[in-house]
Amino acid sequence: MESFRTLRHNDMAKSDHRRYNINSIDRALNLLELLAKDGEAIGVTDLSRRLDLDKSMIYRLLSTLAIRGYVEQDQATRKYKLGLKVVELAGMKLSTVEMFSVARPLLKGLVKRTGETVHMAMLVQLDIICLDKEEGPAILNIKGGIGDKYPPHAAAIGKAIIAYLPEEQLRVILEKHGMPRYTSKTITSVDALKRHLRAVREKGYAVNDEETYLGVRSIAAPVRDRKGEVVASLGLSGTAQRISREKIETLAKAVIEVADRVSAELGHYSSPRISATG
Repeated sequence: MESFRTLRHNDMAKSDHRRYNINSIDRALNLLELLAKDGEAIGVTDLSRRLDLDKSMIYRLLSTLAIRGYVEQDQATRKYKLGLKVVELAGMKLSTVEMFSVARPLLKGLVKRTGETVHMAMLVQLDIICLDKEEGPAILNIKGGIGDKYPPHAAAIGKAIIAYLPEEQLRVILEKHGMPRYTSKTITSVDALKRHLRAVREKGYAVNDEETYLGVRSIAAPVRDRKGEVVASLGLSGTAQRISREKIETLAKAVIEVADRVSAELGHYSSPRISATG
């Protein structure tokens, strides 16, 4: 009987803990929405009154949100307003939606033109995430789809992004992911990768030469926003037999052309390229 009571007590405690966490999230979201609707900095007393919460609770919510960058405190008035993290998330969402709408028909066109599977990826925090994928008619038995993470040091759609990152950001990404060897051709040295990324910038495209799967090659190019910053990558994958070394430059031109068209739709205009290796 005592054992049953103990188990029941533990279950109730867990249930209360989950309910508390859900309530805290709900309160934090209400607080953020209030700051967004008001448009001006609001003090703790006013927040407490308008949200019908104790000041101690308001302080705890604000403290957590401030640490994560979702709210900021005006040092002169001691009032709170939305932080840059909210703007960052909103910008990522808007850019992603915009990229989806302009890129989808172009991805389909590249599949039709080359017959290969086409991917689009983006750097989300420290991960290369697949945003979209269009399957080609040719069978390609490899893992990876929308929402999946790709190795930044080996995947073409990863290298086409990290080649343009600041040195410190690249270091942090490599520290998180390491440089695991997937095949005998995977680059596992930081110095070798940096030389490789320098070549990516010079050519304007990245190649995964059987570095994640033996017998599979990929080509990817960067996608830029109106400020010229690399915000995504676009690439194609196929068997090494179909994407032979002799065809890489021709296919790279097609990938760059489509990536540049997506970039143009996002407001970026670059000077015409003479060749894929120029």
